Formats: sequence, C-alpha cells, structure tokens
Amino acid sequence: MPKRPRETVVDTSATAAADRRSTPSIPLAGGSLGPRRHVCALFAGPDEADAVLGPFIADGLRQGQRILLLVGPVEHDGIDRLLPEGIDVDKATEKGLFEVASWQETYLRGGAFQPMGMLLHLQKRLNQSRWRGFPATRAIGFMEWALGLVDGAAALTIYERDLDLVLRGGADVVICAYDLSRQPAGIVVEAQATHPVSVIRGELVSTGTSISPRDRILDAASVLFSRQGVAQTGVDAVIDSAAVAKATFYRHFPSKSQLVLAWLADTRTRWLDRVRRRAEEITGGSGVTIPAVFQALGEWLEAEDFQGCGFRNTAAELVGPDHPARRLVGDYLAEERAFLTEILASSGHPDPDRLAGPIQTLLSGAISLSVARRDAGPVQDARRAALGLLGPVN
Repeated sequence: MPKRPRETVVDTSATAAADRRSTPSIPLAGGSLGPRRHVCALFAGPDEADAVLGPFIADGLRQGQRILLLVGPVEHDGIDRLLPEGIDVDKATEKGLFEVASWQETYLRGGAFQPMGMLLHLQKRLNQSRWRGFPATRAIGFMEWALGLVDGAAALTIYERDLDLVLRGGADVVICAYDLSRQPAGIVVEAQATHPVSVIRGELVSTGTSISPRDRILDAASVLFSRQGVAQTGVDAVIDSAAVAKATFYRHFPSKSQLVLAWLADTRTRWLDRVRRRAEEITGGSGVTIPAVFQALGEWLEAEDFQGCGFRNTAAELVGPDHPARRLVGDYLAEERAFLTEILASSGHPDPDRLAGPIQTLLSGAISLSVARRDAGPVQDARRAALGLLGPVN
C-alpha cells in the first residue's frame, strides 16, 4: 500500500513557526522546507533521486526561481530523465531560469577542491541570479566527485559548515545530493552532520537544531546591514525580517548599537578571515603573498555582490566619535595592517612596517572603487600598484 504524503514542516518549534511567516516554505520530499535551506539528500540510486528532485525542480520553475545543477558526466547524461514531462528545458535555459554547470567549472576548478574558493564561487552564482531579478535560486550539487579520490576532498566538511552559515537568512536553497550506493559511510555521516535538514528514504527530516531567536535576529541584521547599510536599517525592519516579537529583540539586544557590535563580530562580516583562507589556497600552502591577497579580495567582492567591507561602511555611517562600534572598527583595521605586515616580513621584505600602510591604502581604495563600479577591475589596478611598491622581492 503506497504511503500517503505527509504534510510536514521540518522545524516544529514555535520559533520556527515565526520564521515561516517571513520565509515562504518550499515543498520537498513530502514535506515543507522552511528557513533552513541547506539540505543533505541521501538517495539509494537515481530512481529515488529523480522522484524527489524532479518535482522540486518543476516547482521552482513554476515559481520563477532559477535552477542551477552542478553535475558530473553521469548526471549530465541523465538530466532529461530527471526533469518531469512538460518542462521546456531550452526555453527555460534561454530565459536564464535553468543552468547546468560541470564539476570542473565548480567544485574542481583548477583540478582540486578548494573549500573557500568553491564557497566564494557559489556565492557569486547565487548573487548573480538575484542581480538578474530571480527571487531565489535552487541549486543541486551531485557529490560523487567527493568519493575520496580527489585532492582536497577531506576539506568537504569545512566547506559544508561555511555554506550553511552563508545560506542562513536568505531565500536560496542548496541541496547536496549523495548516492548511498557509492559514497563511503564516513563521508555520508560527516555530510549529514553539517546540514540542518536531510532527505532520507525519500522523506524530509530535521537533522539539526532550530535557529535560536538571537541567531535569527543576527541573520536578518546581517542581510539588511550588508545590503542597505546600518543607518538605513531600523530596528523594526530587523524585527519584521527575523519574525520575532519586539520584546524578544530587546531581550537579546538592548539597543541597536548592541546589535551592530554583534554583527561586526560575526564571522560573515569578518571578510579578512575568508580572504586569508582563500589566499592560502591560491598559493597552495607555500606562504601567503600580497598578489594572492589581492586576487582573493577580488573573488570575495564578486561573491558578496560588491557589498563592500562592513567595517568601513559602518565607520562612514556612524555619527560622532563615541559610538561603541568605532573601537571595533579601529581594531579590525589594525588587524588588517598586522596581517599585511606579517606577509611582507615572511616574504623577506626589508621594511614591512613601512610598506604595510601604503598597501592597506591600496586595498581600501580597491574595495571602495569596486563597490562604486560593481566591478573588480580596481582590485587588479591596486595589485599592480602594490607590486610596484614591493619591487623585485615578490
């Protein structure tokens, strides 16, 4: 006797119900996908995958949402089988609603998996969809490339955890699809642990804790502050976006200033950490160089849709020297300079302290001009100017 589809919402807590008021649910695997939109889909072969993913893709196209498939050769050959009848793939592709990208264009760019490079690349694709007017993207990554035979696959857990944080507070969905008949048990266990939601035996289940009210407020602030600026974002807008009561907001953040401080301390705002990690990937562990920092900076700006540096943006918006965020901004700028000084010293430059200031000025100017032009060209100009300052050492 066939099972009757369940009307299930993954997060069943009262706070999750508030989330759903602000984020429309999405049908998936007999249930409804709420605000947690990073999914680990475990399939016992292609037939089970088609039964779950086909309706998910069709529903997204009906909603005008963009579909992005990250596939290997086997999945590419089976795309027609995956899609339900009646979907005009050519028409959807022409409208920009449907795109297929290979593993070599995504997970394995450069011949190896680099977690930060892939995270920035996927962010860039998701933000490009939004810039083109699509309300959301539904991305499905087929993960057979991570069978353990590819250099760098051990970093998959790091990538999945970072991706989960990036997706919080947004409308996009990313499904990481694993074939249970091919993936080692260890990879499957690790994958499930890094996703808040899973599809198991064709059904949607929660595999993580629901987001706390404090984190939902911070998620909403992260999106609004980055896109609109601190000054242009009122407390009421954050409360509405987070779908919490006003009393709940003020219990966690007694003032807007306290929320700004928490946002500046958040991992997503501290872009230097991500640029540092990406620069390390670019140099392959041989020691971070100034050119690698500028290359990573350009990738980060594109990935974040040229929103710029939250610390610099906030400093420009704050009124008065006594705002509590000014100390955090000053500390962060000092951390940037210390990072550049460290790179210069490790590369053997005779006067790293003197050169760190001018190079930080070039970095700051590159960020500002790239944001104004929505183009990473100024980063390359700044990189060439920095090389001129460095001389033959680099």
